[in-house]
Amino acid sequence: PPRGAPVQAKVADLDAELAAIVRNWQDDLRESLIRRHGEERGLGLAADYGRALPAGYIEKVSADVAADDVEQLALLDGADDMRLRLYRDGEGGLHFKSYRLHDYIPLSDALPMMENMGLRVVSEHPYRVETASAVACIQDFEVDAVRGDLDATAVAGIFGEAFERIWRGEAENDGFNRLILAANLGWRQVAMLRAYCKYLLQAGSPFSQAYVEATLARYPILSRL
Repeated sequence: PPRGAPVQAKVADLDAELAAIVRNWQDDLRESLIRRHGEERGLGLAADYGRALPAGYIEKVSADVAADDVEQLALLDGADDMRLRLYRDGEGGLHFKSYRLHDYIPLSDALPMMENMGLRVVSEHPYRVETASAVACIQDFEVDAVRGDLDATAVAGIFGEAFERIWRGEAENDGFNRLILAANLGWRQVAMLRAYCKYLLQAGSPFSQAYVEATLARYPILSRL
């Protein structure tokens, strides 16, 4: 300050700001992992994945979100395994992430599946994570839900399971899957409603499958009942 001017400073706040300046992102990630998993496991995860995360990822993702991603990557077991997360970020944005070894989910496959499940893809951010033992792939899809008031925490489990079943060809990819988010139905429950529709079509019902899909999606509470 100018000579003789009074100095008003909160030393504790300045100390905190200085501490933040000299710390780096890797420090924050390591501390977050230690806090979640204890020192031995946390340090091991930080050593395996901390330096492997690419620069573009570090610039865009907070250390706490990165800790979530590292946990998912560490759970991958074999080339055929897949981990999925649907969640809202700190600003309320909706994200759908996939984690796989070796390769990404092709966009030509993922986009129609998500659209049929009631999500519109705004952007995609792919990241390759090359560790000493494997190459892992993170795909971060920023999405909008057709149902604007979507509670991501409540439906994350059933959505992830349904997406994987559809991806593996164990469930059909059609408009009935909008009921997963709209009516909070599991993939087996959706398959039952799909079967009812197909039986009606075989019995000569004049209503098309597309019409039935649209009608059930328009009245999700009745569909759930």
